[in-house]
Amino acid sequence: MKIKSLPLIISALLTSSLAYAVPNEIPATITNTSISSNVDNGYGALKWTFGEGFFPELVVGFRHASVSSNGDVYGGDASFAFKIFDGKSWGFLPGKFRLKYFNGADYLQAEVGGGYDFGKNSFFVGIGGQAPFSTLGLDYSFTASNPLEPYFMLNSLGQYTKPGTRQLLSCPSGTQLLANGNCAFNQQV
Repeated sequence: MKIKSLPLIISALLTSSLAYAVPNEIPATITNTSISSNVDNGYGALKWTFGEGFFPELVVGFRHASVSSNGDVYGGDASFAFKIFDGKSWGFLPGKFRLKYFNGADYLQAEVGGGYDFGKNSFFVGIGGQAPFSTLGLDYSFTASNPLEPYFMLNSLGQYTKPGTRQLLSCPSGTQLLANGNCAFNQQV
């Protein structure tokens, strides 16, 4: 009788020792997630409209951008331009008030917008591209004799700085995250 129970005892011992040989913890899965930050910039610029002479307009503006850690950028911009010299006299003559939406990467954004030109008493729409410290665009004026107005602008807006990423730890089903960054198998009672 003692010999018949010996295989049963050996089998029980092997099973219990295997349970302790299986690790109770495994490493958690690390996932980098993109985060975004808001960036607000006031800026100044010099703007040359092609066909309107050598003297630039002075532009002051405000730009709000949402910048993601993967480099995506979007936001809004409001600006006001003043003519410094109109060909006859010096001064701050009101030019264009512009609102625009932009979208793109941290180093280049496409822009679309519109506004009102106080010098021509006309509404306009426009498209453009913003690179670090420069903008190239084209406006369409609704009432001007020459409705297309290409322009180039040198501004104080550089390239956006991407925020870092956030690391998330996750565990497979049936485990829980521990303070040491590992996943522990749930204990069954």
